[in-house]
Amino acid sequence: MLSSTVSTFCGASIAHRRPLHARRLRMARCHVAHAIAKLAPPVDAIDDDERAHMTRRSTLFAGAAASVLTNVAPAHAGPVEAGGAAPDFTLSGTDGNVTLSEALKSNEFVVLYFYNQDGSPGCSIEAQRFEAAIPQFTAKKARVIGVSMDSLEKHNEFCSDKGLKSFTLLSDNDGTVSEAYGADLKIPIFGRFSDRQTFLIKKDGTVAAHWLERDSSMASVKTTAHVDQILAAIDAA
Repeated sequence: MLSSTVSTFCGASIAHRRPLHARRLRMARCHVAHAIAKLAPPVDAIDDDERAHMTRRSTLFAGAAASVLTNVAPAHAGPVEAGGAAPDFTLSGTDGNVTLSEALKSNEFVVLYFYNQDGSPGCSIEAQRFEAAIPQFTAKKARVIGVSMDSLEKHNEFCSDKGLKSFTLLSDNDGTVSEAYGADLKIPIFGRFSDRQTFLIKKDGTVAAHWLERDSSMASVKTTAHVDQILAAIDAA
C-alpha cells in the first residue's frame, strides 16, 4: 500500500514552479518520498485493524511528501547578474583564506562556481572538468574557485578522493556568500545547499557572465561543454 503510493509519488508530477532543474527535482522528490516511507511501521508488524487503515495512512504520507516538495525554496532571482558588481568576501579554503578582491589583483578573471555538495556524482564530474581545464584557464589569466556549504574537512576529503590539486574550494558553512550571490537553495528536511551557478568575474569586480543550471543557460557539466562555454566568454570579454 504505502510502497505503491511512494512509487507513484516518485513518478508523479507536482505543480510546476520551476524551483529546481527538472532532474534534481525528481531526485529530491524520490528522496523525500522514501524518507517519509521509513516513518511507517513494517508490514509484518501491522495487525488487521492497522492494515485496514493503510490506505488512509498512505494518503497522508504522500500528502506530507507533496507538501514538502511544493515548498522547496529555490535559489531566488539572483541579486548578482552580468554587468553588476560581484560582492567581495573572504572564506576559508583548501589553500587557506581567499578574498575575492585579492584574487582579482593577480588575475584578469575569477571563475567563481557554486555547487551542491562534495562527492555527489554531478559535482564530482564538474570539479574534474575544471581540474582538467586549469592549464587553459591559467593561460587566460583566470583563476577557478569553487564554493559549497560543505566543511573544509569535507573539501579536503573531496579533493583527495577526486584528484583535485589545481584550484581552490571554499567553505561557505553558513551560506552567507551563496545567499549574497543568489546561489542558495533550501530544501525542507534535507537542508540548505549552494545552487549550481557559475559567475565569470572581471578584474574590476564586475560580472562578465552568469550561468545557472536551473534555467538551462549553463551547458552540461558532464561533458566539457560548460568549461568551453566559460573559456569562450573569457575570449569575448
